[in-house]
Amino acid sequence: MNLETATIDDIVDRLRELFEADRRVASSDELLKVASDWERVGIVADAARIWIAAEVDDASRRELGGDGLAFRNAFPTSKKLIAATANVSERTAASRVRLGRQIRSHFSNTGLPCPSRFPVVEQALFAGRIDADTASVICRTLSEVAARTTFNTRLDEAEQHLVSAATTSLPLADSAEEAASARLYTVDDIARLAIRIRENLDPDGAEPRDEAKQQLRGFSHPRVGSDGMARGRYALPPLQLGVFLAAVDSVLSPRTVSPETPTDDDAHPDVTVGHDERRSARESDNADEADEADEVNPPDERSYEQKLLDAVMTLIEMAAGSPSASLLNGAAPTVNVHVTAKDLESGRGVGWIDGSSEPIPISTVAMLQCTGDTIVSLFGTNGEILNHGKTQRVATRKQRRALAARDGGCVFPGCHHPPSRCQAHHVIPWVSENFTAGATDVDNMALLCAFHHSTIHSSAWQLTMIRGKPHIISPSCINPHRTPRPADKQRAADPWLAGTMNGAPARHREAP
Repeated sequence: MNLETATIDDIVDRLRELFEADRRVASSDELLKVASDWERVGIVADAARIWIAAEVDDASRRELGGDGLAFRNAFPTSKKLIAATANVSERTAASRVRLGRQIRSHFSNTGLPCPSRFPVVEQALFAGRIDADTASVICRTLSEVAARTTFNTRLDEAEQHLVSAATTSLPLADSAEEAASARLYTVDDIARLAIRIRENLDPDGAEPRDEAKQQLRGFSHPRVGSDGMARGRYALPPLQLGVFLAAVDSVLSPRTVSPETPTDDDAHPDVTVGHDERRSARESDNADEADEADEVNPPDERSYEQKLLDAVMTLIEMAAGSPSASLLNGAAPTVNVHVTAKDLESGRGVGWIDGSSEPIPISTVAMLQCTGDTIVSLFGTNGEILNHGKTQRVATRKQRRALAARDGGCVFPGCHHPPSRCQAHHVIPWVSENFTAGATDVDNMALLCAFHHSTIHSSAWQLTMIRGKPHIISPSCINPHRTPRPADKQRAADPWLAGTMNGAPARHREAP
């Protein structure tokens, strides 16, 4: 193809042919090379888009009035003109215009040169040495410094340093093509470096920058969509983000230790265990637990986002159940669930939660009955209220302490959530005041984390109590004979009885 006579259509057709060829022959070993090649094409295309956006924006500047390019084409702004012409979103058009304004060098109407505010970035971007994301990160961060200190030689040095870091290749890159794809620093690395440089150049700006972020903080009230899902937005400044992540990570971590859970050192205060001995014992325990979990624990197929939400809800439930929680009309925050006694006793049907137009399955209602921050209202067939909550349906503090001492946390195999992040589950379910089998007694309760609490109520996994201790019954696909297995983490019991039920299998009571 002769580039002197080739049109854009010719180049696009040729690129399309190359793309189809790559789709046919690219093997898994070649994918990275193909990805790098097309990324180089994308960098050139992005540079052209940004340059064009800057030119269109300049030709549409406000002082031109009716002679402006956007106005002559019946658009109020250059962003709307670009969005319509290029068939992109206004947000994309705005980002191109913003970067183009920062790096564009041009001549004024009088013929005088107007240099770019970031000439090093401009040269690197238009030469294909850095991508648009990197250019945006550098320009945006250094512009924050320039807004307070004006452009100066130190800012020029910072720009040069950041572009140099962004174009530094891995030592193993032999060719220019490999160097372009094998960068030593990622865009995120450059962003972090730019922030460090910003704070070094403008240390006095930390306070006003944080104040600006604090003004942007917020949490929108969830809006329920037509699918019954509630969605919202939140904005966290750095400090609040740190608190949020620390709290959530403490719930997500499988090795979180609760103050309610005694440690080995607490159990034997007169004995000092060496570091190597403690580590060896811990590794041995972990290996045993991992083997046991592999045998009986169902795979946790939740996405990270789902785990994150479950962790947040766990924290909210803990806070709502705290003695220091805010009171509403003299009572702690509660969730009201409406369900008919017939549906609850049959195990089929749905319940309804105040504030939501979508129902919840009966298994979720059964799970919520075990928690103290939920009031289940039972209705008859004619809509009459049969029962509105039950004061002794939930575990008392003394009972929770006893459960924590006995169970040591979530009793589900392989789970390490501590007692403070668990819920007291009724092994034989509580259904109503007249259905007394599911008593709120320690020998009818076991600790489960929120995820495994839901698992017990909605799957073939079961818990049963044998001589006052919880035992797990895994599904028949794992345990064909449905043999109960001890599920507590008690360490004070006679070790010689571990794995036995006092020499003989015990009868266990099933949930109705």
